[in-house]
Amino acid sequence: MAAIGSKRQRFLGDGNDSMRVTSLVRSLVELPYVAKDGTRVHPSPGSVASSRVAVQTDHDASTCVAFVASGGGVWRHAVPFAGGEDVAEGKEAMLKPATVLDGVTTRVRAVRHRHEIQSIALYDPRTYHGSSDDVQRGEDPTRLASADASGRCVVTLTRRDGVAEQSPTQWFLNPAPDNSDSVAVPGWTGVCFDPNAPDVVAVARRHAKTIDVFDGDRLVRSMRAPLAPSALCFVERDGNSKTTNTSKEISLLAVAEGNALSLWDARAAERGGCVRRVALCNRGQSLFAAAAGASQGASGGGAVAFPKLKPGDPFVACAGAERGVHVIDVDRWSVIKRWPGAMKFDITQLAVSRASPDHCYVAGLDYELLCGCWARGALAGGFAFRGDSRWLGVAAASGGRGRDIVAGWCESGHLFAARVERTPHGENEKAGEKRARGE
Repeated sequence: MAAIGSKRQRFLGDGNDSMRVTSLVRSLVELPYVAKDGTRVHPSPGSVASSRVAVQTDHDASTCVAFVASGGGVWRHAVPFAGGEDVAEGKEAMLKPATVLDGVTTRVRAVRHRHEIQSIALYDPRTYHGSSDDVQRGEDPTRLASADASGRCVVTLTRRDGVAEQSPTQWFLNPAPDNSDSVAVPGWTGVCFDPNAPDVVAVARRHAKTIDVFDGDRLVRSMRAPLAPSALCFVERDGNSKTTNTSKEISLLAVAEGNALSLWDARAAERGGCVRRVALCNRGQSLFAAAAGASQGASGGGAVAFPKLKPGDPFVACAGAERGVHVIDVDRWSVIKRWPGAMKFDITQLAVSRASPDHCYVAGLDYELLCGCWARGALAGGFAFRGDSRWLGVAAASGGRGRDIVAGWCESGHLFAARVERTPHGENEKAGEKRARGE
């Protein structure tokens, strides 16, 4: 049991907006792996910090389109939300997902790896340029990146409708050559896209302690970290921010390595490209997840105004073995909020809400996935539900104005997808009164 009280009051908060689940479904991803006795084989385990789920943006929020990776392949799974709109609550205010059978699984045949895929990332132009004419006409395709245990990364340009192309555009990104005589050790490899420049991809390798930045299929910079990386993300800036990077320059890169969070700039020559570094946990307690977001000030959903965090300012949230969430102001490189004891066990998955940047989704080594308000350091306005086995990855995407699409993939092969709607505080109180009256 995570840090959730025995009453639903722990989820309500005081004055903050709530994240209301309008649909919660559970669908089986049909992988073609079958054992000799005819039983279905579970997905490959991956490493502790692996996140092998990516969600596609859907402004209608009618369907969850998720990409999952197992072994050396990637699958696309689409499941409608129509079958789970009657969301029920169970014991301890836990939400109960509805099992649906109308999910469609197709393999992305262009993506093939010799080693086990450790991380996948998706760049969807509708997330950042939803009103662009090129996006509406489908001329700007989505980009899917997959990184395996050997450090090799493949970027594939895919269509939004899932129709396979005969010869899709692909970039094969190999690790930078190592001049030492040491043998390359396979292990966790992370990948992420730069939202400001979608052709820019960063790949981090744990055992090699390297961070490679690519522009297309060209290696721009290879940097070495003093500690083993376990998560990475590019810094995101809101379009209303005065410091928005309007050019196509490479954004700053946040890397969780060991118990520290570091900031890297591929253009800087000093200190090997490392701009800032801060230790967030005790020694021996590693960070496993990191996610970027942009502040909305007092309108961010938590009804909390931080004096030094202005609307549009970027922040990075990270979590790990310490079971707490740490939020860092990127411009000032200072911790603006800590949420200690967010979960009972180590946190391995973390995503910042796009509908309400003051809320985040976290999951760990147990079976629970919960949403809480990091700005208040509590579960205020959030929710929680349980999967049926260990989480292999959790991802969130925009579902239109004021909505999120959250998906988590379990070791059993089931995909749990939730459609989350941001509800203002006044409407949240009215819904609570109706629930108390049994309406």
